[in-house]
Amino acid sequence: MPAAFSDPIWQKPPTAPALQSELSSDGTLDAVIVGGGIMGLSTALHAARAGLSVQVLDAGAIGQGASGLNGGQVIPGLKYDPEWLIEHFGKERGEALVDFAASTADAVFDVIRDEKLAVPFTRNGWIQAAHTETALKAAANRDRQWRA
Repeated sequence: MPAAFSDPIWQKPPTAPALQSELSSDGTLDAVIVGGGIMGLSTALHAARAGLSVQVLDAGAIGQGASGLNGGQVIPGLKYDPEWLIEHFGKERGEALVDFAASTADAVFDVIRDEKLAVPFTRNGWIQAAHTETALKAAANRDRQWRA
């Protein structure tokens, strides 16, 4: 018999140390990043790699907000599908957005590898639930567009 599930991961207290919530610089920083989630930390990392002096500020612990509440999912894509993006932003911009979104998971796993982070991960796709025939058709359409 499988073991019973414990409390959901998003209800567990964060184990990461809190980031500073006040500037510690003498005013000579090149960039101050507000937010210690995936986007803020990625921005800080890339800015530091480019030679900028940066500080990350956050009111809570690293990844305590939306980045830590997603259950560890890394899913490339956007709210809108490729056809919608191209229709609303034009071919060049729409395709650039699609290409960017499609590359995001690779970028996350590249950082884990390049920075030698002790982050266990498995890349094996994701589940797109559909509760009605209409939702199933929408999911199939989404799948078709992102695979194109």
